[in-house]
Amino acid sequence: MENFEAVPKGFCGDGIRQAAHVLIFTRTAAKLWDEHEQRAYVNMHMRFDGKLGFPGGLIDAGEDTETGLNRETKEELGIELGIAEADWISTHFSKQHKIVNHFYCKEVTEKMFLELEKKSFGAEEFGVEILGHIRIPLYTYKSSRGRLSGFPQFLKHNFAGNARKSSNRRTNDEVFGAEKYPYNRGNF
Repeated sequence: MENFEAVPKGFCGDGIRQAAHVLIFTRTAAKLWDEHEQRAYVNMHMRFDGKLGFPGGLIDAGEDTETGLNRETKEELGIELGIAEADWISTHFSKQHKIVNHFYCKEVTEKMFLELEKKSFGAEEFGVEILGHIRIPLYTYKSSRGRLSGFPQFLKHNFAGNARKSSNRRTNDEVFGAEKYPYNRGNF
């Protein structure tokens, strides 16, 4: 990951900020145009800086990582998710930016996922930190011009921090398995 190196979850130091983000998903049997398996709905959002990112943010002094992440997701989504230590996936450090970024993955029911999409418009930070929510297109198909569309095109957007790599790796490993959908490896 650009400018990020893997570190243990408890990594900290003087002047180093702590942040946490979560990939929220639900499995689904839905198809796009009755043709392309969606496999899962994954939530991301358009941030205030124009970049795509996952729900979450900076952890306040005195907060543990999960408490801070639950506070941030409540502010951004308007719903309690109950993110726990068991949902933790990885931690990375950027020496350049002096920030530790903890990454979590939370599977929810389809009903809860649809509810958080609706409630997010009334969340405290909607229209301030968060300008909109999107679903990652997990399907891939060839366009009429012969280009791979869907997920490969999605990866061309401008992502915050290490969100591109995290979305690519997590959707492969957690949502639908790298061995079944190898075209999701790498950058397109």
